[in-house]
Amino acid sequence: MLLNYKYKSLKELVYAYLYEKINQGAIKPNEKINENLICEDLQVSRTPVREALIQLEDEGYIKKRMPRRGFIVREVGLEKIREIYEIIGCLEGLAASLAIDRMTGKDIILLETLVEKMNEAIKNRKLHEYFKLQRNFHNVYISASGSEELYNMLLSLKKRFVKKAYFTRENDQELYTALKRFNDGHKQIVNLIKKSDKKGVDDYLKEVHWNFRNAEIVVSPFEPS
Repeated sequence: MLLNYKYKSLKELVYAYLYEKINQGAIKPNEKINENLICEDLQVSRTPVREALIQLEDEGYIKKRMPRRGFIVREVGLEKIREIYEIIGCLEGLAASLAIDRMTGKDIILLETLVEKMNEAIKNRKLHEYFKLQRNFHNVYISASGSEELYNMLLSLKKRFVKKAYFTRENDQELYTALKRFNDGHKQIVNLIKKSDKKGVDDYLKEVHWNFRNAEIVVSPFEPS
């Protein structure tokens, strides 16, 4: 299943496999990760499995159960989500303000196009497509910030939202209403960037777009909503 990714190391293959299992909810919070089963499924030795598990632990997705008792998926509570949202808001605000002087007309058009595509995805209830487009939207100005460190920090923080509760709520009208409101926020971000309003876009991303109230409505990683 992962053997097509020949350009990746064995550790990266195992990492991708485990990340997807957690993302899909196949491995649940506080559930022990079966290392022997992973070795059998992927036909790899224990070394790349252990290396991938250590990386996942370092990134905060899993934790050691007890010495010599293996790893379990870490459960992330709302207080941790609040903390992560606040940090992301500060970093994205900085990224957007830095990006304003670097962005081209093509970048602006791309942002506007992504907003429209997100509206279509919401209308057609295509959640996976919406969240892919949303990541692309934010990455436009994060990449344009010119700071590789900022980009990497934000990528690491956002990867903490591995198991997203909204994928279990695909028929929930409240969810789509919230997503439409959030996408209106994306349009506001574009308008502030077009006005070269550095303080405005910084404040908006910190105080509105990444406000913790949005987390309570839309996402609760590793937990049912």
